[in-house]
Amino acid sequence: MRLLVSVAAAVAAGSLALTHPTAPTPPDRYVVPGDRAFPTGLAHDPRTGHFYVGSAEDGTLRRGHVDSPTTTVWSPDGRDGRTFTAGMALDGEGRLYVNGGPTSTLRVYDTRKRVMLAELDGVAGGFVNDVAPAPDGAAYVTDSFEPVIYRVAREDGRWEMEPWLDVKAAGIGWIDGEHNLNGILSVGRHLLAVQSNTGQLWRIDPATREVVEVDLGGYLLRNGDGLAWGDGRLFVSQGNLFDTPGTEAQVAVVTMNSDLTRGRYAAGLVPPRGLRHPSAVALTGGREERLLVVNSQFGRWSAGLPPETLPFTIASLRVPDGGPRE
Repeated sequence: MRLLVSVAAAVAAGSLALTHPTAPTPPDRYVVPGDRAFPTGLAHDPRTGHFYVGSAEDGTLRRGHVDSPTTTVWSPDGRDGRTFTAGMALDGEGRLYVNGGPTSTLRVYDTRKRVMLAELDGVAGGFVNDVAPAPDGAAYVTDSFEPVIYRVAREDGRWEMEPWLDVKAAGIGWIDGEHNLNGILSVGRHLLAVQSNTGQLWRIDPATREVVEVDLGGYLLRNGDGLAWGDGRLFVSQGNLFDTPGTEAQVAVVTMNSDLTRGRYAAGLVPPRGLRHPSAVALTGGREERLLVVNSQFGRWSAGLPPETLPFTIASLRVPDGGPRE
């Protein structure tokens, strides 16, 4: 009792400071093992701190945690017929959506039970690329090679993936044979989708299917891929799939206005080690929010070349302080 009183007196007098445990500093990168892993999609679970990453080479799904630099196999290659992964996302129920790119498939997983809930098919010959779970309970999916956006939902106990938006008819300029719509994201009551080949950004209303081009003040998000949203800002990974001269791989930060009709390029983020064809991105949230960026090296995979550098990694960048809204 006397000791407790003495300590309390010392603290009150300012001669003894109480210390509190500090959270570990997040790693600046996470390793994805394998000489040909070619990581692609990424999904972060803010409830647990875990993230999931896929593989363009063989469809392996790996899981990591924001506090640890390593990742482990969560679902091995070939499981459930998976041979390729593109964009991935988690919904509010903890279900993991995994797109199959050129296999034109999408799979839904229960992450708690590690079981597949559904395997769905897109248009034959398409490239089922990215996915955005939305507040209406559905998920919206881009196809980079076919002019369609799909809607995925569980209706009357059955999962369905149906063409939802005719992209050409909606006024989005489409170029056959190129990577068109890519990253897609739900923000409030709208969707945002980036078009890789033109650099345009589109706002889509799920309720009316109205499509509006976002005014970017002349800036183009060429090679735009993954999208993330936080604090009124859109984060867009820009690789260099099309070998545009003078283009540096980066994550563009775009400040948006409240109705998502206008955005302004604010910064380009590049970690000290640089980026190797960044694909998917995710914000971790929390006290020290980080931006996770997959170094996919996808351009090398597409060309049938070995990776430029090993190991494959997911970069972790400190999120810059936000400025005023557009």
